[in-house]
Amino acid sequence: MKGGRPTREEGLRRQRNIMEAATRLFLAKGFDGTSLEAVAEEAGVSKATVYARFTDKRRLFAEVLRERIAHWLEPLSRAAEDQSGGLGCCKDLPGKLHALSRYMVEVLRKPETISLQRGVMASATEFPEIAALADEEGRQRSMRAVAMLLDHHARLGEIAVPDASLSADLFLSLVTAPYVSMPQRLVDCEAATERRRQAAVELFLRGVGYRGPASEGASESDFKAMPDAAGRPLRRS
Repeated sequence: MKGGRPTREEGLRRQRNIMEAATRLFLAKGFDGTSLEAVAEEAGVSKATVYARFTDKRRLFAEVLRERIAHWLEPLSRAAEDQSGGLGCCKDLPGKLHALSRYMVEVLRKPETISLQRGVMASATEFPEIAALADEEGRQRSMRAVAMLLDHHARLGEIAVPDASLSADLFLSLVTAPYVSMPQRLVDCEAATERRRQAAVELFLRGVGYRGPASEGASESDFKAMPDAAGRPLRRS
């Protein structure tokens, strides 16, 4: 009703408009270059409406960050929970890890991911809780999802991971560490990125004692013909 209290639908629409406007501005102008006044103008609402919902820029940025991370991690979480596959990958562990790692690297190299990370870094000194939020919502959630996946395959006897959380942490470090550094993400070409990703997954699978072929598209006979560190063919039963 005009001039009265907004309906629930209108309130949700305003909230969505504010979040979308804030996301656009934070990505384009960064944390320091964005103001709540600019967000209000971009969203087509009053400054009072924005302040009533978020109080300050820090809280608004935290909500944008939480929403974007949840969006990026949804396929990862879904794949870990669905032990039959996920992300369109096959049922075997190498297929899952290759698909998950490819998705994670793609997300980390997205311009919007880089922009948001810059915002986190810019605000971290004054608002350390934002950096803590990024770690909890991003890396820690990723680690829990991968740990769930590894634990499932360990229970099947396919790999040896006494500590699934630690193994998941190491897997994420192998796959994503170079791309936490923004210059590396910007410099690496697609071919170099893909070679490194594949090598990281294969190295991890060897480390946890996976006894099947670790590379994408490899057959069991291909795996048995691969040389070990001494140049001898691998003989796995």
